[in-house]
Amino acid sequence: MSKQSSREKIMNAAIELFYYNGFNGTSIRAITNQANVNVSLISYYFKNKQGLLEQATVDYYEYYLEMLESLIDEHPISTKDDFLNVIKEIIHYKEKHFQFTCFIQRELTLDNQFIRELFSTYVAKETYYFKTLVEKITERVQANKMEQEAFYLQFKSLINGPFIYGNEWKREYEWDDSRGVFIQSYINLLNQWFSPLLAE
Repeated sequence: MSKQSSREKIMNAAIELFYYNGFNGTSIRAITNQANVNVSLISYYFKNKQGLLEQATVDYYEYYLEMLESLIDEHPISTKDDFLNVIKEIIHYKEKHFQFTCFIQRELTLDNQFIRELFSTYVAKETYYFKTLVEKITERVQANKMEQEAFYLQFKSLINGPFIYGNEWKREYEWDDSRGVFIQSYINLLNQWFSPLLAE
């Protein structure tokens, strides 16, 4: 077995267990049992469980934030379709990494200083990109500051909703490809909700 495949098995096992049991509820032994690897490999690749979570967080957010920068800062958001395309890309990314996305949303609500500190810089950057997107689109309809803030809160809630309340719908879709059908239906519904505000 190659070093890379062992590392990936550890990472995948950890993300799954963090999702089901939380960070504090997951032991190194449980991760290595799930990954079917020697416990010494945790130290070899990540030093400890905290290092493993830090690496998983970097892997998740680095590409995600690059994607947001490309979609929002490097391209004009001048039409309804531009805005709706950004929504689609964000939700597809979060769905592709469903377990870790749900884990992040849940852990941010808990009294865990390490988790909050680990995620704080990344979450601040996500907030910046979300607010930039909302500013670009609400400028088109000459929204005032209060309307803009209300739109931002609604936008963020709708984007993260499927991953905050993942347990309420995932059981219906987790055994086959129909989860993708749910996500596509959800994106279509968001398009319907936002379209009147974004009418050309």
